[in-house]
Amino acid sequence: MNHIWTVLCQRSSIDYEDNLVSLFSCLEELAVVLDSQLASSGKAVVPAQMQLVSFWTISDISQENKLEIKGELIDPKGAVLNSYHNNFTIKAGVERFRNRTNIQGLPLTVPGRYFFRLSQKSNDEKEMKVVADLPLDVKISYKLLDSKKGK
Repeated sequence: MNHIWTVLCQRSSIDYEDNLVSLFSCLEELAVVLDSQLASSGKAVVPAQMQLVSFWTISDISQENKLEIKGELIDPKGAVLNSYHNNFTIKAGVERFRNRTNIQGLPLTVPGRYFFRLSQKSNDEKEMKVVADLPLDVKISYKLLDSKKGK
């Protein structure tokens, strides 16, 4: 399995008549406003909805192929904030493969450059190898909470 590309977007669509994929609102930067009290806690989860969309080609189509992927969200300090694993079995004869991973909620710690790291392991490979590091620059602004109004 050969990783060709991965894109971070807000949503995607696959036209099942012609098998074309459309990517909408591709993300490189995100600006969020957080309550100032969250700044002291060190971590917040922003209710963002995103998708990681990947495209793979298959070298040996004469056999069934297995693909294991691991995704990680890494903050600017290098801490892994979230991770996931997916396993796929691709039938013999298939030349290419796409997958979409939905992301519900984005944990944030500090402003700066976050990375969505994608690793793969195909068929009988022993170790995962990193195939993509997608940057997402996060700008955080803080608002003061009005204690009288709760806003």
